[in-house]
Amino acid sequence: MREDFLHNKYGRDSGMKVPEGYFQTLQEQIMESLPEQIVERKSIEISRWQRYKPYVYLAAMFCGIWLMMKVFHSVSQPMLPTSLDNPPAALVQMIDEEGEGDIQISYMDEPDYDLEEEIVMEYDSIEDFEKDFGYTLSPEYASVTIKEIKNHKV
Repeated sequence: MREDFLHNKYGRDSGMKVPEGYFQTLQEQIMESLPEQIVERKSIEISRWQRYKPYVYLAAMFCGIWLMMKVFHSVSQPMLPTSLDNPPAALVQMIDEEGEGDIQISYMDEPDYDLEEEIVMEYDSIEDFEKDFGYTLSPEYASVTIKEIKNHKV
């Protein structure tokens, strides 16, 4: 209703008109008024590293993802107790590689006097000790008896 009132009062002609063919020639007029520019195509040489870089980065990303998954998997696995009755595969493989079947056990956590006391309590003679371990005492200790060691305890 309001539009009809305005159209009746002022009419439909706004007084502005575009000349005929203006939009057909507009682009040509603009291009003619611009200064001339020389377009040079520059070719950039790409080195071998620039060519392979995306693939190297992609491979590194997949390696990182694989490593993270491996770490998360190993952390999420429960730790099984190690038993000498059922040794882990790595221990069995080490025994097989040595071929002897003997494992050298280190008693670094146990003090020497505890080991000495255990041997003294278990063996009555040095000969039994030598026979069990395949060990020969040096001549200066050959005359020592286990009874002397037991009596020597402080």
